[in-house]
Amino acid sequence: MDCIIKIGFSLALKGIIQKLVDNAQSYNILVRSDEWRVAVNLEAKINNKRVCEDLCPGCLEFERTAKMFVDFTQSISRTNDKNENLINKLRSTFLLSEEKDPVSLAMDLIAAPIYVKSKIEKDNIEKFEDYAREIQGAIYALALDHYLHEQAKCSGRLLSHGELEQKQVISYERITILEGQKIFYADQNFISKYGSDSNLKIQVDNFKSRVGCNFIFSPYVIEDGIKMNRVRLKEYLESVESLTDCIMLVRSGETLTLAKEDIHKTFNRVILWRDATRAAEDQKIFKMLYNHWGYSHFSRGSKFSKRANDNIIELFESLRPHLIDMDHEIEFDDFESDPALCVRLNAYTIEKSFTLHDLVSLQITPENDLHRIELIDELCDFLDFINYKTEALSEQDKIRSSLQDAEHLKHAWLADYFITDDKRLRARGELIYSVIGVKTKFINRGELKGLMINALQNQQ
Repeated sequence: MDCIIKIGFSLALKGIIQKLVDNAQSYNILVRSDEWRVAVNLEAKINNKRVCEDLCPGCLEFERTAKMFVDFTQSISRTNDKNENLINKLRSTFLLSEEKDPVSLAMDLIAAPIYVKSKIEKDNIEKFEDYAREIQGAIYALALDHYLHEQAKCSGRLLSHGELEQKQVISYERITILEGQKIFYADQNFISKYGSDSNLKIQVDNFKSRVGCNFIFSPYVIEDGIKMNRVRLKEYLESVESLTDCIMLVRSGETLTLAKEDIHKTFNRVILWRDATRAAEDQKIFKMLYNHWGYSHFSRGSKFSKRANDNIIELFESLRPHLIDMDHEIEFDDFESDPALCVRLNAYTIEKSFTLHDLVSLQITPENDLHRIELIDELCDFLDFINYKTEALSEQDKIRSSLQDAEHLKHAWLADYFITDDKRLRARGELIYSVIGVKTKFINRGELKGLMINALQNQQ
């Protein structure tokens, strides 16, 4: 019974930790909330707080989550004890003498630092600033610990689906197309528009029959469709089938190839992997949140991120002169100078199959199809890290979809054209493809119409 109670306690405490990370000042509200009372009552019912002999998930999660929260509260208590003289003066100044909870006291004191500094003696201002930094450090440590743990849990969920590769049914057949025929890779938005706009459908179908070209997709287009209203799913799959004749791009061994398969069999395979896909999407969200806290100098809205989003090529050019000497020392708190940025960004590329020098030079040569796919994945991760054309952290559904965006880029390079109206995806895709030498052109719906008109006119 303890193991089951521990699961409930861990879930309640996880919710409290998440709210603290979102807004540490909510602590005083949380300790009076129903969530807090539930957690306290559940903990009181646990007779044995040790991990059971079976090492069950409930016990392991309980131990990890409880330790996370205890480490946070103890860090606050140690900081308060270390600054006992300052704390006593602040208690007296702000009528906080009766506050017994060290965390509640700390959160109150750092809630309005400018006001606090205006009310204390000048000799104590620097001490208070140091104190506030330590308390903020404890909050950062809690956030990093929380998001690192959530990423690890997502990895566990992914590993638990290891048998899916053997369970999935693959019935596609490799195909070849006539030499010289153009290939158009379509994303979910274009396919949806093709299905709902009768004029566009007529134009595209006429273009396909007269010019002789192929519109293709990848299974990740099906994943995108599943996230839409389920009532529209049948119509969406019919649109995919009509537009592409079920021709898609798939990985086969170490290559990417064109194949054809009944759309419903492709759909069933995507459904089989749905829980694993959800785990990967959750992992991406938690990694973005971890990076936001752990590498705030590269976070969305930071000076560096603004430079990158204004003109990333210009940013790379500004870093180029500093690539010569990557071994020089930098100041610990220097997060803005170009030499320091080079050192920090170079560290992030250490485990990748390209170097910062390769990226800044805008020239990375893939060895084969598999390496090209790996490079696209790594470059997407790097652009996420520096927040180049990323979604706001509050837009978690869009962050989930960006996982499929990366998969689209890992497939669409075999096509002549990638049709998308997604400006963020296009900007990232054009940069990545240019760096690795892919010639695929990105076009929106309007540009496709112009291309179709020109092609039909040239036939007359």
